Amino acid sequence: MTIRIFCLSALLLLGMNGCRSTKDQQTKQSPATKMSSPAASLPELSPVGEFQFLDQQGRAITQASLQGSPYVAAFFFTRCPSVCPRLMAAMKDLRQKATEAGSPIRTVSISVDPENDTPEVLQAYMKKQGLSEGSSPHEWLLLTGDFQNIAQVAEENFKVGLSGQFDARKPDLGITHGSHLVLVDRNGKIRGYYRSTDAKRRAELIADLKKL
Repeated sequence: MTIRIFCLSALLLLGMNGCRSTKDQQTKQSPATKMSSPAASLPELSPVGEFQFLDQQGRAITQASLQGSPYVAAFFFTRCPSVCPRLMAAMKDLRQKATEAGSPIRTVSISVDPENDTPEVLQAYMKKQGLSEGSSPHEWLLLTGDFQNIAQVAEENFKVGLSGQFDARKPDLGITHGSHLVLVDRNGKIRGYYRSTDAKRRAELIADLKKL
């Protein structure tokens, strides 16, 4: 399992597609484990670990405060000219489809440009983009904090690649980051990675969410 998690981390840090459980992993589980619950069919990839950021309302948000219900996390920034608008539209669609399927979900979008993306900017962005905040435990949180902390959380906790800082002179404004959707269970363990722009993968995410 350690080897698989290491390989999965490397692939994601290089911007590769998210992975699903393999036949080898599934055969390591006993029949009793497989039959115990639908969630047993999903791999437990790694614990997210602790973090602390501020949301769009200035509230302190930690991994501990998110425990108790599953959530989907992704990284973005409000000034992003390329992948982020598509990523946020995909998350908006995911929330709508999940609600229609009877499995409303909390979503967490973490900014990788905190110098600009203050809670006030995130709140204005949410309103401008027509993003519904929802209500706990199905709210949409836009998080910000110290850049070095965010970079560490992205790569070490969520295993999502991140490099560079804002520079208006560079392509993509100098920031490159992974755009996968990360499914985290109620206990803070990562259960899957899904390509955000792939509608089929988002549908699979909703199906997997129902197992948790």
